[in-house]
Amino acid sequence: MNVVFVGGGSYRTLPIVRGALQDPRVLDGGEIRLVDFNRERVEAVGRLIMRTPEFVASGCTLTWTDTLERALPGADVVSVSFPVGSSVANALSEQACDEAGLFGTDQLSVSGAFRSVIGGTVLLDIARKMERHCPTAWLFDYANPVAVYSGMVNNHTKIRALGICGGFINHRWDLSRLLFRKDEYTVFEEVASAGINHCSILLRGKWKGKDLYALMDKEINRKGWTPCRMTAYKRMEKTIRYGLQRMAEMRHRFGYVLFSSESDGMHHVFPEMYLERPKKAYPGLAQLRANAKRAATARKAHDARFAAHLSHDLTAAFWAQDRFANPDFAANPSDAAVNVLRGLGGVSPEWLTASMPNRGAVKDFPDRAVLEFSLTLDRQGVHPDRDLAIPACFYGLIASLSMHHTLLGDAIATGDPTLFARALFAYPLNQNAPATRALWKRLLAIHRAELPTPFHKLPL
Repeated sequence: MNVVFVGGGSYRTLPIVRGALQDPRVLDGGEIRLVDFNRERVEAVGRLIMRTPEFVASGCTLTWTDTLERALPGADVVSVSFPVGSSVANALSEQACDEAGLFGTDQLSVSGAFRSVIGGTVLLDIARKMERHCPTAWLFDYANPVAVYSGMVNNHTKIRALGICGGFINHRWDLSRLLFRKDEYTVFEEVASAGINHCSILLRGKWKGKDLYALMDKEINRKGWTPCRMTAYKRMEKTIRYGLQRMAEMRHRFGYVLFSSESDGMHHVFPEMYLERPKKAYPGLAQLRANAKRAATARKAHDARFAAHLSHDLTAAFWAQDRFANPDFAANPSDAAVNVLRGLGGVSPEWLTASMPNRGAVKDFPDRAVLEFSLTLDRQGVHPDRDLAIPACFYGLIASLSMHHTLLGDAIATGDPTLFARALFAYPLNQNAPATRALWKRLLAIHRAELPTPFHKLPL
């Protein structure tokens, strides 16, 4: 199997490749091709991958380039990962949402909608080039918002695409914390979920034959229950524990919980949670630009430290470290990308969650509506889990968010600003209120310089 990593200079690439190559059948006799505009970084990533014990034993070849067209011919899978938008515009965008009482992110939010147009033109160009050079290849996308891009590619090109999110891994931590009060990674059985990325509903599941919701109820109904303390993710402890408390509240009120505890998804179930946050002082434009310069300097220093390993003697003990001790170099077999490669490579059927058009997977949704749902992936393609249906109390919310993301994909693919305005209207929180329309105009001004020309003027 030939795999292309667009954004191959990312520091997540080496751990993914190591995780995939732990089973030599995944890429046996195939080729790994890294594409990145940063030639120095992608070369460092490539040369260090070639020194990993898994690659040495693999029989694979590896190349790198800054030109996508050189990497695509003969590809079976194309992985895409890149940041969207400038840090200054993104910070201003999230600040504007915050001041309007909404959560601002690169994913499930109004600021995410504007950023989707910036990155979406790049994704569409990649898919169009795939149509010419590798029309039967699968595209799997990590760039946010993954649901928008997956819907756009599947609905408007001949390329098959999966939108992949870290939530596929997060649920294995979140459920372990809720069910067992343990901050650890646990693989559960027969898990099924459906919804929109970052706001999917856990429908059912088991652990050692026991029902997940029954186990959850036994724990969270204990007198004085509070979420467990964090050991693996200390920096995120406060945010994660808050999310777990809200998940427990969801179970008590609605009978279901979110598939994982991402804050922007939680905000759509509990919109008041963002209004509860204390008001803060925002940095001015000069400070944001200074922050961006410091971040760029820090990134260069990180690049230098990473590349310096090329001149080191990297021992077996170095390569054996886990991903918490050595995140840039440790194998990460739990990354969803590894499941994708194992499944599409025909090594084994792989269960995961992904975003793509519904096509009959989830009951009572249009075929072209983009949703996230649980599925099994193999060489023949996608096989959705059985009996997927959104609970009645969440149907309206999920339907609105699904149409919001589907219309965004339509707008990007067609370059139609009217469709973009309709997609904004479909967003369900504070829908079409005067303050919301004022926020749209403010976000348009913030992102105008980075938006494609057709979107500089919107019928708002």
